Formats: sequence, C-alpha cells, structure tokens
Amino acid sequence: MAATMPPGAEPLQLFTTIAQSPRAWEKFAGGSLLARGPLPLRGREIVILRTTARTACEYEWGIHVNAFAPKAQLTPEQIVSTVTGWAADGNWADNEAALICAVDSLLTDKKLTDDEHKALAAHYDAAQQLEVVQLVAFYHGVALICGAFDIPLEAGAARFPPQGASPPNKS
Repeated sequence: MAATMPPGAEPLQLFTTIAQSPRAWEKFAGGSLLARGPLPLRGREIVILRTTARTACEYEWGIHVNAFAPKAQLTPEQIVSTVTGWAADGNWADNEAALICAVDSLLTDKKLTDDEHKALAAHYDAAQQLEVVQLVAFYHGVALICGAFDIPLEAGAARFPPQGASPPNKS
C-alpha cells in the first residue's frame, strides 16, 4: 500500500478499506488504472472528476481535486463545472468537452453514440479512447466501494460545491 502514497503520508481510508481483503487489494492496486496511461494528465483528471461527481463520490472527487487538479492546471471554474456544469458551459476546450460528453453518456446510457465516438476520435487515439472508458468504469467502481462501505471523507480533502451552485461561465 505504501507504493500508492507519497512518502510519509498515511494510507487513504479507501485503500485501508480495500486492503482488508488481500485479494481485493492485489486486484485493485495491480490491475487498476492508478498509474499513468496514454491519456494526458489533464484529460485523465477531467474524466475522473466528472465520473466521481456524476456518481456522487465526494470522497474520491475531493482527493483528486487536492492531489491532481493543480498539476492538471484545472481552474476553479473548471473544477466546479465537473460537478455542476456541462460540456458546453464555456469552461472547456473542444477536446475536453468531448471527454465530459463521453463520461455523461457512459454513465447514463452505458454506451457512446456515433457522434460521441467521432468527437473523441477527433482528439484522441484508440488507446486514449479506451482509457476514457476504463477510467469511467474504474472510478464508478470506486464510487460503489465508497458508498457501500460508507467511507468517511478524508480530512482536508476538497468538498463538492454547494447544491445549486452554477459554474462560472468563461464566455
């Protein structure tokens, strides 16, 4: 478990929960998408934040906002938009809007339309497109674990914006 955490950091409650089963931890850490893949960090974090927001997983959303949003150069407006916004709210470039649409469609319909496939293909290669789908599936699973085991929010992690908050529109 130490390999998944920065030096000196305590393991996340999610990790200690999963590690109660050595087999579950081995599958989670060994076969997961915790390591960097073909999708650039910014795109990866947009997918993760949107997925965790849409699955009401404030725990994982907050972890990723704190740990990765600054490195991914996501603005405060974009972070709020992952929870309360939409692909065409003026906060996203075309390639990023395609990611938001893909996440929304995968979570709602469990598939992508031809237009959504084309939008992704205009910006991402086949390996990156597959990673988008895998990230949505993986973090949907994380949301289920967090909810099923009522994992408490980590101290200091970001929280969802207040209900009814609208994302600032850049345009």
